[in-house]
Amino acid sequence: MKTHVSHKSGTMQTAVVQTIKKTMFAFKVRPVIAPKGFQKCTFVSAINETAQDSEEFNRVIVTVELAATDPKNQPFKLEKHYNIVSGGRGFGAFLENYNSWTEKSLTEDDLYNNFDGEADKGKQLVVEVGHRKAGKEWEAFIVAFHPAGYTESVAEAAEVSLATA
Repeated sequence: MKTHVSHKSGTMQTAVVQTIKKTMFAFKVRPVIAPKGFQKCTFVSAINETAQDSEEFNRVIVTVELAATDPKNQPFKLEKHYNIVSGGRGFGAFLENYNSWTEKSLTEDDLYNNFDGEADKGKQLVVEVGHRKAGKEWEAFIVAFHPAGYTESVAEAAEVSLATA
């Protein structure tokens, strides 16, 4: 038995349809945070938090209030935390930052013997504010402390004069 296959030749055109799916969405609005850069501020406090069963420093929290305000006209408040443990870097970092904006030369012994974290309350200073991602959100943080009246151009001029010396 012979099988016969018949074939019709012709041009068949199939329309190519691209399926486009459009989804409407909106970007999440970021919370308002303190502006980045050099900011004038007021020293609020340096609080020493210690464990109840120990006389040793555990943590120092420095709080400043920026001159910059949020949309509700409230000043931004920033904190810098120093983990104070024996032989740790937090103690030295706190001393360095505190001395840099107060232009004092406190030592570790001064902090233990006669340091008053509220004595500088209300004094003016400048902080350098940076931004970083913490989890899913962005936050402002204190990069460095400087004396009142400090400007970035003064720092750049000092760097240039050191480089040319």
